[in-house]
Amino acid sequence: MSKLTPIFLSFSLIVCGWVGYAKFYSSLPDPSERVPVVHLPFDSHVIDMQIQNNERAIGIDPYGALGWSMMCSAYMDRSRESDDLATAVKGELAARRSLALRKLGNVGAWNKLIQALLQEHRFKDALGECEKAEQERINSDDTTVLHVECLIEVGRYEDAGVLISKNPRAFEDGSSKTVVARLLDIGGKPNEAIKLYRQAVAEIDNNGGMPSNAVAWFHTRLALQLAKTGNHEESRRQFLIALKMYPRDYKAMAGLAKLASQDGDWKGTIDWGTRSDAIAQMADVRALVGDAYAMTGDATKAEEQYARVAALVGRPSGMNDGLHEVTPAAGTHGHRLDRQYAIFCADHGKDSVGAYAAAIRDFEARRDVYAYDTLAWVCFKKGDADEAKRAIDIALSHGTRDPMLWYHAGEIYAAIGDEDAGGKYLQDALDMDPHFDGIAAPKAAATLTALKANRNRK
Repeated sequence: MSKLTPIFLSFSLIVCGWVGYAKFYSSLPDPSERVPVVHLPFDSHVIDMQIQNNERAIGIDPYGALGWSMMCSAYMDRSRESDDLATAVKGELAARRSLALRKLGNVGAWNKLIQALLQEHRFKDALGECEKAEQERINSDDTTVLHVECLIEVGRYEDAGVLISKNPRAFEDGSSKTVVARLLDIGGKPNEAIKLYRQAVAEIDNNGGMPSNAVAWFHTRLALQLAKTGNHEESRRQFLIALKMYPRDYKAMAGLAKLASQDGDWKGTIDWGTRSDAIAQMADVRALVGDAYAMTGDATKAEEQYARVAALVGRPSGMNDGLHEVTPAAGTHGHRLDRQYAIFCADHGKDSVGAYAAAIRDFEARRDVYAYDTLAWVCFKKGDADEAKRAIDIALSHGTRDPMLWYHAGEIYAAIGDEDAGGKYLQDALDMDPHFDGIAAPKAAATLTALKANRNRK
């Protein structure tokens, strides 16, 4: 009997334990009634302290690879806040220093180096670092996700899809799902992209360890995708959620400015665009604010905004200097704003030579769908319909469902005499979103009406 006593005691403890656990879990509230997850509010001063603390740490131990890697993280947080080049470059240099001190096992620093290069819009350099890290087997699932992101940026969509299919485990979390969503959108599946963005948002919203500014990024990505498919109200709601979490989300402000312009709210366009520009300067936002002033009859302020576009992209003397190059304004973007400048000039009938040069540089740097679209639109506007058609056909070949892309295609095809194709693309753009752009959508409708009238006369 004495031998059985320990067995009975152990069994009794196990039973009591399970009963205790059952009672505890039964006392928990229903999941639907639980308090929502609260994310740490964004505080820019925290980044200042992180930078100061890490600078102090590497001053004490300049040969610690981990310290330099953490220094990179702090710099990147600052850079993302306002799309600032200087701190992105500091982040890149800190990551390189970390790798120089210790490469083996330092995959975190290598991934941060890639992120810094992406932030600087040095997409080919970032892709090269991905390939180098994988060749040296100092890589992780995060490296694979970054690799796919780089491939998307340079227009190698098939390679990106293959890499995803070979590494499904790397694309199971919320962050990586947004990368897959981008590829789905480019491949002509915008609604499937929205589903993935929703999954990512739901996952991140329930992650209490995620800071509010990071959570806001996911809502902004969902909002941008919703806007592309004509879901203006839900898109606006997501942008506002992002701003509530992260009041300095300049991309959400820019998105709200664009939505306001699509809905003909030109005052809202000016207000949101000005707020966005105060944090991070983007040529397309300044151009949008200029258009809003033009639409409200204030030509003087419109031209002032257009001049600010020229200054931002490195043409302070104006937009009539053709191929002449100068340095972009200090403290703004280190990367070229060629794509934004080329589209701006094509839309506004300015600097056709400089716009073409900018479109070619952008094309050489990336060769994605929108590099071809930009080149096509610039060529069309400067009167080269044949080159415009060749470029727009390549842009369309991936099946991307984008009203603005279809608008460009429709105008180009109509101009070269293929009225059936031109009319189809214009109708597709308006069917997807009758208000896809505050200025281009009415033009698309007018061209479509003219094509129909011409067809009826024949």
